[in-house]
Amino acid sequence: MTDFAWPLQSNRIRRDMLNHTFGMVRNGGSRPHQGWDLTAAPMTSCYAIADGEIAFTNDQGDYGKVVVLKFDTSRETLWAAYCHLTFWVVKERDRVSRGDLLGYTGNSGNARSMIGEDQHLHFEIRTVDRPGRGLTGRIDPKDLYGHVPIGWAIFEAVGDKTAPRGVGLKVRGVNVRG
Repeated sequence: MTDFAWPLQSNRIRRDMLNHTFGMVRNGGSRPHQGWDLTAAPMTSCYAIADGEIAFTNDQGDYGKVVVLKFDTSRETLWAAYCHLTFWVVKERDRVSRGDLLGYTGNSGNARSMIGEDQHLHFEIRTVDRPGRGLTGRIDPKDLYGHVPIGWAIFEAVGDKTAPRGVGLKVRGVNVRG
């Protein structure tokens, strides 16, 4: 179904709430959310979803500490943004392979006061490396993965560089892929 790895070992939308997914999902549909918020305690490892190059790292604004991975699909070049990190272990222009460690989640940017179940990785798929506000320059990660991990989680082995097949074994509350 997809040629892309998942950004975390355990991937689940924060609090299983629609407003932590992509689109006009905030404030009753009047405010956009540019990506997925995936539940993650600080210091959770983040992985490259595809072979590519680190476009940039940054530490400022609402996203806090960010790593942006440039990668190619069969149709286009895209960028994956990993936001609210504690720190990254890559630098600009590094070549990385699918499943390589990029950094660790945290509470930087506008996530600095979040605790417990609200701690997360903000994960975006972009059509440009540095989009502005709103949804322009971004696509729903569902377009790559085929589904949204809401109501259940996708678990992926660390360093699993083989293309996943299907959604795996569904168990209430979790999804295990082998």
